[in-house]
Amino acid sequence: MLIVAPWTIYASRLYGGLVVVDTSGAFNLLYGARTAYDGDRNDAATRNFVLALLDRSLSQPQRRALVDAQRAKDGTVARDPSCLLHKQDPRLLAALARPVEQISQAERQQLMTAEGLCLLAARPGAFVAKSLGELVDLFQINYTGAERFAGGFASGRLPRWFLAGLFLLDDTLYVLALPLAVLGWGLARRSNVPTFQRSNVPALAGLWWLYNVAVAPLLFAINRFRLPLLPLAFVFAGYALAQPPRAWRALRSRGGLAYGALAALLALVAVAPYAYFEPRAPGADSTWASYLGPYPSSVVDTLIAWRARPGYLREQQVMRALGRGDAPEARALLASSEVTSHTLGLAAPLLAGLEGRPDQGLALLDATNALSPVEAAVVRGELLRRRGDWPGARQVLGQTLVDNANPVQLAWDWLHPAPLPENRLDLAGNLDLGYVEGCYLGEGDGSIRPAANFRWCGDGARLRFPGAGTGAPQTLALRVDGRGWASYAPAAPSARVVVDGQEVGSFTPDIAGPSEVAVLLPPAPRGADVVVTLRTDTFVPPADRYLSQQGKAVVGQVQRLGVRIDWAELREH
Repeated sequence: MLIVAPWTIYASRLYGGLVVVDTSGAFNLLYGARTAYDGDRNDAATRNFVLALLDRSLSQPQRRALVDAQRAKDGTVARDPSCLLHKQDPRLLAALARPVEQISQAERQQLMTAEGLCLLAARPGAFVAKSLGELVDLFQINYTGAERFAGGFASGRLPRWFLAGLFLLDDTLYVLALPLAVLGWGLARRSNVPTFQRSNVPALAGLWWLYNVAVAPLLFAINRFRLPLLPLAFVFAGYALAQPPRAWRALRSRGGLAYGALAALLALVAVAPYAYFEPRAPGADSTWASYLGPYPSSVVDTLIAWRARPGYLREQQVMRALGRGDAPEARALLASSEVTSHTLGLAAPLLAGLEGRPDQGLALLDATNALSPVEAAVVRGELLRRRGDWPGARQVLGQTLVDNANPVQLAWDWLHPAPLPENRLDLAGNLDLGYVEGCYLGEGDGSIRPAANFRWCGDGARLRFPGAGTGAPQTLALRVDGRGWASYAPAAPSARVVVDGQEVGSFTPDIAGPSEVAVLLPPAPRGADVVVTLRTDTFVPPADRYLSQQGKAVVGQVQRLGVRIDWAELREH
């Protein structure tokens, strides 16, 4: 009560209604109920429900459509409507009829809770089956879970010391401690140690475990939901290891056998050696998470990542050489035996383009199958630009799959792009990949005339003008928009312009709307690249921005927005 009550009072006053514990529990309840109702873990329906109550940019019909039935191209219902909408619940109908600004956070939580309970009542059997499956998932190893705080294991991106730490101090320690904790708990309950005889420590630990094990599957079981179990698990596992052999005789009773059976069952679930016997097509991955077993088990994943490390390090060297336009070094590095098929598939076409052979690069690109569709599109777009086919490059780089992935960093790292026509960079105009770094997904803005496309860029964003140096001072002109700061500050902060580590000027976006600004740049050697870094204060946008990006590769990405740019241009002074 001392810990939670102050938060309850604060949150309830702030959000306009009773918020007992947290501000995400209602969303998690709705997500768990909806996934059980639909029979899959697609979060589109849950996000649509929240967007209908949260997104200020949507009209009333658009908000209503989000919670209505979703239909396939042939007109059949692909996903059922909101349960509350199906029942014509007056609370939801009243909320949809009002502007989003008039819906409090507490009301949103109440509606999410009501929707979740409605879905549970509609299909209780599906929810029970889903929760039982989640209970098993709770104890299994999910090697690539978000709680690893890293991706690209199989690519070799992670250092070997990190891989060893994950395998030994996370997965191996867990599968050893889990059964020992159950046995240690059983020994403590039957112990002659005065500390345990005179206290309810084992019973309280059991209640704590039972609470967490019971609650987690009701929502969705993911790695981090095990964390509350582990501190006490390590204590009792250590207690088990510290006991002399004669103390283990306490488990020879019928109750002791039950502890042993539970420990064996949990060890079996966590290690999951039965994954080897899963029926699957030849060469197919296992669908069961495990410590032992085929890919993606912890053992196999660790070995793959370990072996991939040298190839990844070589790929980074090739990438840096291509990014700075050093064709001879890139060619020498590609002759190494450590070069992977992915590195060769990505680098060989780009190297041909860099050396003035874009047609040969396109032929090499067509001959490889080592790249993802997004990587292939980025390389093709760059080669078309090298060939002078800017309309063709715009078509390739403007594909939905490229927009959704927003491969700004990939393009910045790998490309040394062709000089810009008239040194004008149209951000979010489908041709800016390779010329910008540190900017988020492009977005159209129809609230101004003429309509424009913008990118939000964060602190440290960079703009690149290849071969634009003239040996004389130049002017950097930009069209920037400060309206996004209106909810956070009385004025947009100034953005500082940095060249070669030195601040050369600054500009301040107009909070009233888009405006053109200009900063004088120092001379750059003739033919040199002009790279400009923007340093600015940032803010984290509200939830509707993230929810509106559902289905895209960038969803869930924490964004720190600083300056919103339409275009940038390098002019003669």
